[in-house]
Amino acid sequence: MLDVGMGEFLVIAVIAVIILGPDRLPKAIADVTRWIRMLRDQAAGARRDIAAAADLDPNFTEEIKQSMKDLSELHPRRLASSILSDAQAATTPKPPAPASPKDSVIFDSDAT
Repeated sequence: MLDVGMGEFLVIAVIAVIILGPDRLPKAIADVTRWIRMLRDQAAGARRDIAAAADLDPNFTEEIKQSMKDLSELHPRRLASSILSDAQAATTPKPPAPASPKDSVIFDSDAT
């Protein structure tokens, strides 16, 4: 949501109450919600129109989505973090395997 935190939202709300007043504030909120809903509907309609005009096959769009996901994995930050985590795992010494109870007790069968 446009990276607006709780503090910023509270400041915007206080300024809106001061500017609009408590009597006009509900109508302003209703207008803003209507505009947002209208923009979302227009964006969804445009997306449908573009897909219909291009006559895209649903399987093809899934392939495009998978390709975009694969490309996003090639982001330099992700590549660097995966390389560094692999390098760290390779340099970190592994703890020795615990010895079996048989190996930890020295037993001389000839002594008994």
